[in-house]
Amino acid sequence: MELKDLEVKLAELKTSLETTLTQKAKDEITLQLKTVTDELKALKDAAPKADPKVAELETTIKELKAAADANQPVIDAFVKNPDKKIEKQRKSFAEGLTEGIKENEDKLRNMKKGQSVSFELKAVEDMTFATSFSTADVSVSTLRPGIIELPKRKLHIRQLLSGGSMGNSTYTYVKEVTGDEGPETAAEGALKNQFDLSLQEVDSPSQYIAGFLSISRKMLDDVQGMTTFLQSRLPELLLREEDDQLLNGDGTSPNISGITDAGNFTAASGSATIDIEQLVQAISQLEGYDREANGILLNPADYWRLALTKGQTSGDYTMPAGIVVVGEDGVMRIGGVPVFRSTACTLDKFIVGDWVMGANLITREAPRVEFFFEDSTNVRYNKVTVRVEERIAFPVYGDNYFIYGDFGNES
Repeated sequence: MELKDLEVKLAELKTSLETTLTQKAKDEITLQLKTVTDELKALKDAAPKADPKVAELETTIKELKAAADANQPVIDAFVKNPDKKIEKQRKSFAEGLTEGIKENEDKLRNMKKGQSVSFELKAVEDMTFATSFSTADVSVSTLRPGIIELPKRKLHIRQLLSGGSMGNSTYTYVKEVTGDEGPETAAEGALKNQFDLSLQEVDSPSQYIAGFLSISRKMLDDVQGMTTFLQSRLPELLLREEDDQLLNGDGTSPNISGITDAGNFTAASGSATIDIEQLVQAISQLEGYDREANGILLNPADYWRLALTKGQTSGDYTMPAGIVVVGEDGVMRIGGVPVFRSTACTLDKFIVGDWVMGANLITREAPRVEFFFEDSTNVRYNKVTVRVEERIAFPVYGDNYFIYGDFGNES
């Protein structure tokens, strides 16, 4: 730094010192004064000849250090009781004038023509937050950039599904309905067995998930980070509704037919009452349909309850070794099947499924956030319409790709 830079810095520290009422701020100023002192010493040592400005700045530094020490009682009083206005040590001009007039009231009353009365006013009050700027708030604050959002859901259902795209309003697929008949053994020269394959064409209509909000142009432009906040928060709200539709939609337009809609799942049929045993039986049930169990979905409360499974007699934690494993990645696996947790799943319910082959999330229009400046009366009211939407179809390819069950732990 050059001498002129140090001079500017000392002026800034002087201003800061005159306004500070906290120990932390004073300590920071003292630390910066030490830094300036070191910088000044380095410049002094490196200078080929003495510069009178160096001596001047050294004097300023000494004055500021003395002022910092002198301000300590005021800081201590403020720290002890920050809500109480600090007692004035000096009078304001108006207060001093009033007091002076009162003290010289007799002289002024008996004053004759041509005479004058003089009196000395007390020193005016120092300018501090407590006395001169008690409403200081925004002007002395530091605003953190951006807007702090509410938490995002850690796992959305789309993360468990295979994706795809479509080009029209309806996603149509053909599936085999029954497959019990087939080739049989045949004697030499005998008529071979004839069989057929039963196929069905199924339509899965695309549906919109959408919403909008209206915001003033002023708020959108003036609130720091508002646009970024909307572009982050609105898709999260959209995906939460998507989660609910993919799991619980009843299929009545405009709703999607979700996994727990009738015809898209098979109810768990195991007789176990212990949670882990119920899940093992559901895996077995799914594999009985020649499906591949590749994911178990639980509510986080149910997930962590599994980790606390205890023996009824011993009271020891009893997750069966080899059946229940928590890998280095932190994922719990039951019989090798990963267990996923999401608040999208209803408490005390579970879904054991073939998430890869059992359903697809088909996208007609990907999630997007759009800003419209000329919607309805926006121009007249200086507002902006913000819309978030997507258009998807959700084919579930059969009723035995997902086993849906109930732990029965409702309190």
